[in-house]
Amino acid sequence: MGGEKNGVLIKPQPISSLSFIFLLIFSSFNFHLTKAKTNSSSSSSSSVVFSPPDNYLIDCGSSQQTKLSDGRTFKSERDTSSLLSTEEDIEASADSITATASSSIPSSSLPLYQTARIFTQESTYTFHISQTGKHWLRLYFYPLPHPTYNLTNAVFKVSTDSFVLLENFSVKDGKSYVYKEYLVQANSDRFSLIFKPAKNSFAFINGIEVVSAPDSLNIVADGSAVIPSVGYQNGFSSSDHDHAFQVNYRLNVGGPTISPKDDTLSRTWESDSPYNSFPQGTKNVSVSPTTIKYPEQNGSNPLVAPSLVYSSVQEMEDSETMESNFNLTWKMNVENGFDYLIRLHFCDIISKAMNNLYFNVYINSFMAISNLDLSALTGSLSTAYYRDFVVLESSIVNQTIMVQVGDSNIHSGIGQAILNGLEVMKMSNKDSSLDGISEGSESSSGMSRMKIVAAIGLSLAVTAMLLLGIVCVRWKRKPHGDPALPREQVSLAEWAMKWHRNGNIEKIVDPLIATSISSASLKKFVEAAEKCLAEHGVDRPSMGDVLWNLEYALQLQEASSQIDPPEDKTANIIDVQKLKEVDHDVDDDYDEDEIVKENQKANL
Repeated sequence: MGGEKNGVLIKPQPISSLSFIFLLIFSSFNFHLTKAKTNSSSSSSSSVVFSPPDNYLIDCGSSQQTKLSDGRTFKSERDTSSLLSTEEDIEASADSITATASSSIPSSSLPLYQTARIFTQESTYTFHISQTGKHWLRLYFYPLPHPTYNLTNAVFKVSTDSFVLLENFSVKDGKSYVYKEYLVQANSDRFSLIFKPAKNSFAFINGIEVVSAPDSLNIVADGSAVIPSVGYQNGFSSSDHDHAFQVNYRLNVGGPTISPKDDTLSRTWESDSPYNSFPQGTKNVSVSPTTIKYPEQNGSNPLVAPSLVYSSVQEMEDSETMESNFNLTWKMNVENGFDYLIRLHFCDIISKAMNNLYFNVYINSFMAISNLDLSALTGSLSTAYYRDFVVLESSIVNQTIMVQVGDSNIHSGIGQAILNGLEVMKMSNKDSSLDGISEGSESSSGMSRMKIVAAIGLSLAVTAMLLLGIVCVRWKRKPHGDPALPREQVSLAEWAMKWHRNGNIEKIVDPLIATSISSASLKKFVEAAEKCLAEHGVDRPSMGDVLWNLEYALQLQEASSQIDPPEDKTANIIDVQKLKEVDHDVDDDYDEDEIVKENQKANL
């Protein structure tokens, strides 16, 4: 065999052994290089395709299909009539929406709010589920004008087969829209969405989505770290019941709003700017989304969050222009009475070398992650990483969830802290509800509440005995009811509040236990006491609120003790005699300088 060139037969040349070996090595190297490049590009790409087995999109009240600018098509009432079980056919529509409302509604979903379906009695949508598992449930509400029904007066309940989504729901403001997003479990081949009007009222809905969620999204509360962690060393566990989730916030930290068009799962990621409590201390940094990698070993993938989330970040402002002792802080309003699943997204796009960025993460002032080194966890820079936490209802104060990142105490790093993305999801309670607490919930929690009452009652009894001893000593030394004396010299409570108003409440704490008392716990305790001392009864908290605040103060103290236990265990022992001695040394005028000096002497 051979080749022919210009009519001349060319005899093939034999390949030497050395050349053959070199050829094999080169071919093998080229194959692995090509494979590595392919894997790298696939792991860094966010243009992953997901085809949901179930994909129901309904434009309620519409006579024709509605195609949104993000490419999705919502079917009309006629196309989906087989899904709805109702004895009536009442629809509302409008050619346009008020300028105030339309300015706040995302442009991509605006057409969905221009039609609505109205129910005067209980009605049900039933969806055939081809693959069980978690599903997105998205509901659109806007009170359109109707000649018979004023939709701003509608009051109704929305539920599934297993969960209550909305209880006594209404949209009172005719200039506002309401968008609700849930992640619920579909355990059978049928999934029901039920609208039940309140007595003498009606219900309405503008748009519905029921869409399969990928398993790789991995939204599961069980096993997540708990805030506060006291009693949850092995993570959160809810083996007795499933959870449904309501998405409250989904933030693209450091970047612009991401519309459903740019998210494979049609999610919206809003800018973090409205929730950034200290914008002057932050700096936006972004890189090309194509540089983001998704390692398989930590569960990250483009469906968890698109590369647009990980390619932008908020970092601490230049230390030369800002004080170094501060945390980047985001605050979000939430509803009391529920636990929340928090998902934090990280990607180190600011470091020039590995193992050079260390920072701490705090949730509601509790340490969530200490000395976080992303490159050590992911094995490289510009690599996606996320962490889940369950925030217990007992740790939520003033209906606020606060997430902070700050520099750690490891000084070998670059002295920075970052956050790329943030998700907050309300978890259904033991009554399988995402909106309010029913009577069953109150009774089911009765035993645990009784235990808390007993524990706190015992603590208060001990405290009362100690205070009684101090008061008795003062009573012998103070004139009774002398109107010439200031109130703080007659009342122990007024005396304490005087120190609180001066910002020195910690100075009335006995020196023997001062070093072991958490400042956060003391602050919460004093806040509760101050509310109880309000002049008018209507301004004072209920017994339930007092109980809740005392329980939270106790948890703050226990969490502080676990994080930084006192070296001298005897500091936790209260010496009543020493309290009397300290009290005796304070003169009749409660001179502040004297009590400060006394505390300083006791600490020597």
